[in-house]
Amino acid sequence: MRLRLLIAAYGYLILAACQRQSASPGADGAVHLPELKVTVFAAPSQSIWLPTLIKTLKLDEKQGFSLVVTAKPGQVAYTDFASGADPVCYCAAPAAVARFVEQGAQITLLWNVFDLDYYIVTNNAAIQRPSDLNGKTIGADTSTGVWATAVWLLKQNGVHIDQLDVQSATTPSLIAAMGSGRLDAAVFGPIDSASLMAAPGGDQFRLIKINQESDWRRYGLEHGIPSIEFGTWRTWLEKPENLQLARKFYRANLEAAAFLRKDPAQAAKIIGAATGISEDALRHLFADGAPMIDIRPSSEYAPAIKLLTQQLMPEAHQLDRPLTDAELTAYVSDFQP
Repeated sequence: MRLRLLIAAYGYLILAACQRQSASPGADGAVHLPELKVTVFAAPSQSIWLPTLIKTLKLDEKQGFSLVVTAKPGQVAYTDFASGADPVCYCAAPAAVARFVEQGAQITLLWNVFDLDYYIVTNNAAIQRPSDLNGKTIGADTSTGVWATAVWLLKQNGVHIDQLDVQSATTPSLIAAMGSGRLDAAVFGPIDSASLMAAPGGDQFRLIKINQESDWRRYGLEHGIPSIEFGTWRTWLEKPENLQLARKFYRANLEAAAFLRKDPAQAAKIIGAATGISEDALRHLFADGAPMIDIRPSSEYAPAIKLLTQQLMPEAHQLDRPLTDAELTAYVSDFQP
């Protein structure tokens, strides 16, 4: 009996200690939740979707923390992440961030948020399949790490890159060029494709999805192509309290994704109102359950990230050299939710 009482008391003390760590009273006597500060890309990036739902639906508070979101333009966000000024990034594209790792940044990826989808957008009746792009003028943002993946996918679908007249520009410029008819087609991700389709005159365009599953799986890769992941500096993650926050954030991500799939119209309304992203574009994206959202530990994508960083990106000259096995092991965390 005495032993059982001691065990119960010990368990109570552990529970109380955990509760004190997760919520502490401030000077005003109110309980303040621990904060998790994350950087996201500013709208219209999809990296802002789930954090917006988490804050609006108070899923962070439900999990015992307070999410503080800072939205920045992509270049600014990556500069601050690469330098360590912002040690937590909810916008880490494995292909792009690999450049920072190559240069010595101590960054690790914890979990995947979005898989990569690519579409050919066109209003040219002569373009019905990817191979019809040969000899045409297309638009793409070739300055990004994901362009290496796009090139690989296009090649797998019968496109000869040396036969393309590729006009490289930022996405807003490409959308404008498509609207004015200066391009035969453009290669976009799902967000930009939906934005163009939802814009005035967007109904003239068609989407041709670039087949990737059969080619990707030919390499024995179980999941899709990782697009955006949650990444941190390893020094930040080494602190036990930060690892605890990351796990709580992961659970909140799962809840936000489940809400979006259960009520896509309401999710589009919430995100559109908070970010200024077209609600119509969001409805278009969420109509089929937003399959590009695939939240799972980065370790499950390790073979895909290996292919990207040790083969596809170096071959496309997006990395000066392949990542070493040691760099890759550190880059892909063994995070356990």
